[in-house]
Amino acid sequence: MSDSASTRTKTLTDTDDTQSTDNSLIADRWTNNITYRQLVISSCIGIVQLWWHPYVHDLTKLVPFIFLYNVFSIFIGYPMFYLELALGVVTKKGVLKCWDLSPMARGIGYAMLLCCVFTALALGVVNAWCLAMLVHSFHSFLPWQHCAATARPACAARHRPLPHGSETPPQSFFFNFVLNLKREGLEGGLGIVVWELTFYYVISWILIYFITVKRIYSYSKLVLFKDVLTYFMLLSFLLGAPRLNGAGRMFSLCDWSRLQNGLQIWREAIEFSLIEMTVSQGVLVMLGVYCPKQQHRLATTSLLAFAASKSTCMCSAFLLGAVHGALQHDYDNTTNIWGGSSSAMVLWSDYVVRIPGSQFWSALLFFTMFVVSLSSTALIVQTIMSSFTGRSIRKITWAFLILNCSLFCIIGSITLCTQGGLYVLNFLMEWPILKPRLLISATVAIVVTYVYGQTTFCEDVYFAVGEYPSAFLRVCWALSPVLLVGLFLGDICAWPSAESMVGWLMVVITALPVVVIMLVYIIFKCRVRNMVRNEK
Repeated sequence: MSDSASTRTKTLTDTDDTQSTDNSLIADRWTNNITYRQLVISSCIGIVQLWWHPYVHDLTKLVPFIFLYNVFSIFIGYPMFYLELALGVVTKKGVLKCWDLSPMARGIGYAMLLCCVFTALALGVVNAWCLAMLVHSFHSFLPWQHCAATARPACAARHRPLPHGSETPPQSFFFNFVLNLKREGLEGGLGIVVWELTFYYVISWILIYFITVKRIYSYSKLVLFKDVLTYFMLLSFLLGAPRLNGAGRMFSLCDWSRLQNGLQIWREAIEFSLIEMTVSQGVLVMLGVYCPKQQHRLATTSLLAFAASKSTCMCSAFLLGAVHGALQHDYDNTTNIWGGSSSAMVLWSDYVVRIPGSQFWSALLFFTMFVVSLSSTALIVQTIMSSFTGRSIRKITWAFLILNCSLFCIIGSITLCTQGGLYVLNFLMEWPILKPRLLISATVAIVVTYVYGQTTFCEDVYFAVGEYPSAFLRVCWALSPVLLVGLFLGDICAWPSAESMVGWLMVVITALPVVVIMLVYIIFKCRVRNMVRNEK
């Protein structure tokens, strides 16, 4: 069985002229290894690395969290990155059809697409945030440099104790004048629509449409510009970070005993290692489909992407930690920085007012984040589009894309662009975007390793790219599902609030296709076997 499966895969891989509906993406494969490798590496230099850092608001946990994250990135993030990229390379099919190698696992593709939908919806509003901050950077002076008299709650000037409930100038400006945030949470509903933010949100989705409508090639034209701009911005900011008073507090205040207080920080470290490597959302499968026809060193591409992801993520994490330490120095150890989606935006805003030429650096920072966020969202939308490339859809790709972007615009405008949009975004990031990745990654590893057969899959990779996956990768694929499923199930026992109940419902909806299709397949297969036995 192993030989026959490998031969079928080799025949499929070596077929250059196939134009069938099931194999519709092969005609668009890259012919240049360098350009393709650059595209895969760039997928790991996204807005998540610059914006989503779970513990920059708590310096006692930041360094222990970064340590855990790096460990799990090596043993889980990188192996799963290689595995999903190899799935696309081997099957030459999209996110939904690549699971023909194990029909009972076809629900994984739908779960990945649901992760894509929630992630694209969340990143869309981050586009609007970055564009809003970019526009405000062109004022005669940065408006978050000083406190506004009309700010509620009160805004506290620097170099004095921060009263309870007060906010720093960047936090006050972002909450009051960009988000128009409701301070009482979601009690009483989402509040009114913030029209300025909605305007920026719609502009972002219009730009995403024009990037995506040309398919993957349009995105590739942004790659070099975006990556060079990102590294230039990060390296420039790193030169000034050590000069901040209090920049080293993330190291002096870190408390390693926090690692012993429950499994939450461990689970979040794994979730972060997966999302910043774009695992479990189908993007890597889609990119694997575009692998060049000639021999390609998949391990080299994966290692370079891993290095790019780690460098950008670690630079931004330490930069934000240094800024938070400087804030603690300014306000006598109290900053009132919120955790979640807003913390990085507030800290980035605070950093640019501390350096000479603050308006230039603010415009450069938020322009870079806007471009990076657009490209990350466009890549996710391209993944959704590439999953529906049958002949009927291909003829009206532009209309189908307009429909998708319009739906994202409408849903995001009435939820994420409201006064309570920040709470909705934090909910999306905490529940349907991050938590299902553990279960999806574990299922992918189980299906490839134990259902389809790890040896067969490794032979398929060899026929496709001329290399055999290393022993380290094979061991990680075999053992990681135990840890992933264990940490996923560790949270199910706790249902402390209504938010948790709704959150788990969203997680179940995201992961439900995996279970439903698997059960239907098993039941159908058992019925067919019984019918055959009865006929005999």
